[in-house]
Amino acid sequence: MKILNVTTIPEWRGGDNQMYTIFKLLQDKKDLPQFILCPENSVLSQKCKNDGIPCYTYDRTSFKLIHATKKIIEICKKENIDIIHVHDSSALNAALLSLLFLPKSIQILLSRKRNNPIKEKFLNKFKYSHPRIVKIVSVSKAVEAIFKNIISDKERLVTIYDAVDVSEFASKTNQNLLHKEYNFDQDVKIVGNIAGLTDQKDIYTFIDTAKKVLENKPSDLKIKFLVIGDGELKNELLQYIKSQNVEDSVFFTGFRNNVSDLLPELDVLLMTSISEGLPLTIYEAFASKVPVVSTKAGGIAEVVIENETGFVTELKDSKSLSEKVLKLLVNDELSKKITSNAFEIVKKNHDVSVMKENYYEFYKTLIR
Repeated sequence: MKILNVTTIPEWRGGDNQMYTIFKLLQDKKDLPQFILCPENSVLSQKCKNDGIPCYTYDRTSFKLIHATKKIIEICKKENIDIIHVHDSSALNAALLSLLFLPKSIQILLSRKRNNPIKEKFLNKFKYSHPRIVKIVSVSKAVEAIFKNIISDKERLVTIYDAVDVSEFASKTNQNLLHKEYNFDQDVKIVGNIAGLTDQKDIYTFIDTAKKVLENKPSDLKIKFLVIGDGELKNELLQYIKSQNVEDSVFFTGFRNNVSDLLPELDVLLMTSISEGLPLTIYEAFASKVPVVSTKAGGIAEVVIENETGFVTELKDSKSLSEKVLKLLVNDELSKKITSNAFEIVKKNHDVSVMKENYYEFYKTLIR
């Protein structure tokens, strides 16, 4: 069975990360040849180039849907593709159009990472219920649930959890890189978030939580708050930090490509998202033995179990978030218990070796 992976995203997002990880994990499976189609000059195309992995690209500058569709048709005919595995909504549109010119034996597989709602319109129901979509793969039960009122055939829905290379993150040690860069004293605790500065990540609540922690912490406890990431809301958020008088305590590091080196330095990972699937950052923190406090966005509460593998709150509840952050910062024994439990969970259920087997067995079920 031959699989063509299609993405239309020029940036590096969770869907591309997931697809590329699975692609590389299954490269040794000779009975499962895979191909990649992505936009020219995208982050993914550059990663493929750097890693010596051939990939097809298409022109995204104009008439991008037409260019993507034509390229899908060309590759399917050239490589005798059996499954078009699409990783975003625009890729699905292109794949559905391409089916008009391809053999009826070719099927579509859709992956979905986020739980943002799908409007219950006729066109959406028609699109996601298309008879050639053999399965819809979600990264959490929360994401799977968004299709409840969209498609009638629930047998098409399947959840396969994401994973990380646990050994890679577990092998890292605290190098005090952030302490050195920001000239923090060695006894300063760092509460961090790894997120884009976007509406979805609700960094306003992160800032509100930081303010409440600072107002209620013991006088001898030194804490700084860092968001590792960048985004279109940066200037607005900087103004909000200033308006809350926390500009000496809350910092944006910008995008970093060495997250695995920075994670061990965090004393708490604080996630304040309002919409998620189940972010890899959670698994990365588990593997790095960093305790997690998060909102219940998407499927996060499926792995962050209250008082067992972390702490969760309702969306935008900065008061509860601040209380749970402080609880971990002042109680080393609790923090060690939480991180130990979380590490066992991620090692058992969310390591790349588990995901490799899950996807290989899943792909084999699609063979007609």
